[in-house]
Amino acid sequence: MKEDTTNNRNLPDDRTMVLADGDAKAPGAPRKASLVVLAGWEIGREVELTGPQHILGRAGSADTRINSQSVSREHARIVRIREGAEEQFMLIDLKSSNGTRVNNQLIESVNLANGDKIQMGDVLFRFVVGDETDARFYHNIHRLIHYDQLTGLMEMDSFRSNLEAEMQRSRPDGILSIAMTDLDGLKRVNDTYGHLAGRMVVREMGNMMRASLRPHDLPALYGGDEAIVLMPDTRVEEAAKVAEGLRRCVESHVFEYHDHKFQVTISQGLSEWPKHGTTVEQIIASADHALYTAKADGRNCVRLTQL
Repeated sequence: MKEDTTNNRNLPDDRTMVLADGDAKAPGAPRKASLVVLAGWEIGREVELTGPQHILGRAGSADTRINSQSVSREHARIVRIREGAEEQFMLIDLKSSNGTRVNNQLIESVNLANGDKIQMGDVLFRFVVGDETDARFYHNIHRLIHYDQLTGLMEMDSFRSNLEAEMQRSRPDGILSIAMTDLDGLKRVNDTYGHLAGRMVVREMGNMMRASLRPHDLPALYGGDEAIVLMPDTRVEEAAKVAEGLRRCVESHVFEYHDHKFQVTISQGLSEWPKHGTTVEQIIASADHALYTAKADGRNCVRLTQL
């Protein structure tokens, strides 16, 4: 027997929300609504539903792009509906391949209630209507899972997922560049001033990267004192200018540790997708090879992958 895919559940009549401090929010007041990722994709990520509608899917045109092959290009839409003083959120499946489930029931459309669990392929969301306290909590959870706590840079697993998603978005004619970055002389700092001084240098490198790079560039910690940067929609020649700006920033910075002052430098290797590699592994390997060239050329320089 075919499963009933229509759910016409209405929202509860009581629309008063209790905030964390015990105060009530009056009916009809603007509501902050979000989807929080519970499983698959980026666990802990909060997707804010701010506009009149929000499309979720794998396509680059989706309002929230989900990097999962089990999710359709345009999988589902959430529509914010106001009727007088009342407001509700309707979830609509967009004829997705794997369907959309709410609380484990396959749906075509449904009015969402606070706490509903939404399944799209292997990605599980919770629909949340909350306040800024909730938002800060989910933001902190996301950062704990996906970002290195010392440098503030993205963890490598999350970076790889973002790189794969950017490659999918950019096909067939798009470009992007990758920069591999390594600190020069960190061993000397560790041997001279101790490993706590070395940790301070790595932490400050993260701060300088986040301050020097462009807003849409994505830096991540590759491992130890190595970092990697994704530069979307950027040819390698332009990426080299950005990398040179970061190199100069680090070179001119004076570190201070227990009344000692010292300086370090960075070496960088750059590659461009898809010119220097068509897969994640190939493009990273190309940038890593260029980084070795920068090291061999005396360090404190930027080198591009050569075909």
